[in-house]
Amino acid sequence: MPEWGNRADRHPPLAFVDSCLRGVGQILFANNPVSGLFILLGLFAASPWLGVATLIGLVAATAAAHLLRLDRSRIRAGLYGYNGALVGGALATFLIPEWSPIVILYIIAVSAMSTLVMLTVSLLLVDLLHLPPLTLPFNLVTLPSLLATFAMTHIQHGPLLARHVQEPINTTLRETANAVTGGSLSSALFEALFRGIGQIVFADRVLSGVLILVGLLVWSRIGGLFALLGSMTGLLVGLAFGGEGVSEYHGLWGYNAMVSAEAIAGVFLVCTWRSILYGLVCAAATTVAYAGLGIWSGTFGIPVLTLPFCLTTLVFLSVSRATNRFRAVPLSKVTSPEEHLRLPR
Repeated sequence: MPEWGNRADRHPPLAFVDSCLRGVGQILFANNPVSGLFILLGLFAASPWLGVATLIGLVAATAAAHLLRLDRSRIRAGLYGYNGALVGGALATFLIPEWSPIVILYIIAVSAMSTLVMLTVSLLLVDLLHLPPLTLPFNLVTLPSLLATFAMTHIQHGPLLARHVQEPINTTLRETANAVTGGSLSSALFEALFRGIGQIVFADRVLSGVLILVGLLVWSRIGGLFALLGSMTGLLVGLAFGGEGVSEYHGLWGYNAMVSAEAIAGVFLVCTWRSILYGLVCAAATTVAYAGLGIWSGTFGIPVLTLPFCLTTLVFLSVSRATNRFRAVPLSKVTSPEEHLRLPR
């Protein structure tokens, strides 16, 4: 949408809104304000508090980038906003009480810090190793921020932050631990598939997943397809290995795999049959990493967030640079999988 971007550049308030919407889209690599709007709609469909908190984090991170006078092109592309948006969503999900002024201040502070960490990580990964920072800055600021709440009284961690206790695993897809079944298998699989898409922004609703997928399709049909296939891969790997049915039903085995498949199959590598297979293998590996890292993080009472996606995808991208089997997309040229197909060899 170059014409819209040029028009927004002539009006600073409009440019800021455009940068923020692109920042939401960049959670799923979509440098498109309409995609960002659909993702926001998905957030608000799940919870008004989740939507507002995500907006607060997004604005705080983007404003911090402006105050620091960081690279304008990266700000306009939303690259300093998406980590802050995820911070807002994470803290809204795991901290209580909702709408608390002190929680809102905490979101603002941690989201602004994500911009500093994004700058630092970019200097190391982008400038030196030519690898994308992904959502690593989000993980680096959010995990210690959640851990810190165990030593606080004015900011409390909610029931979702609890130290992992190993119990017998029930593999039946179901909504709650006490439920006997999640209904028909086809219905449960459909729920799990789209919840897996929504969970990348902490939106545990099928409608949220559908709206997010629509937003992705606005940006790229290839990107939307691999988001769907990635979530499906995570779900199928979880079922094949006998993962806990409640977490599978709520999409927790799918969201990391979703973004891994999208990143490898067409965003950072040109989409070919090799990159497609490689992306699906990466999605499967990410799912196993989710299971393992989940046990580790559970001992501290914190979620794994998108750490499995970051670590596994960076490994797979590093390997792809060491072989001539794949065509890497220069980070400065990353747009959409369709555009990457037209890049000169």
